Amino acid sequence: MACTEQSALDFVRSARLHLVRELKNLSVILENLYQQGVLGDEEVSKIQAERDDYDKSRKILDSVTRKGEAACYELLRIIEMTRKRTLERPPFHPETKMFDLHHWISCFSFKEDKQMDANYLQGILKQNFD
Repeated sequence: MACTEQSALDFVRSARLHLVRELKNLSVILENLYQQGVLGDEEVSKIQAERDDYDKSRKILDSVTRKGEAACYELLRIIEMTRKRTLERPPFHPETKMFDLHHWISCFSFKEDKQMDANYLQGILKQNFD
């Protein structure tokens, strides 16, 4: 269910802090960004060279937002298609109001794309990101 008409760039920027801290399996995201032509070989290599997941997440988000709306839209599609593996699920505590990235991604208004499911990889890069 979509609950926003925000641009993809604004949508990514609005959750940047949470994405940097909570994205996981960055290799899945990075491989899909590469396969979709959002990131090139050199950018992927620089991101892989980062020492920890926090810095890798930051670099991915910085690269994608610098490229603009279309790149951010692709990132959101990748996150949406791979969310079970790439988004943390906060523990349920009714008394706390934790940011839920699963709910966040469900609020973005995607255009209908019949090829979307077939386009996204389910594998990981051969190089280790740990």
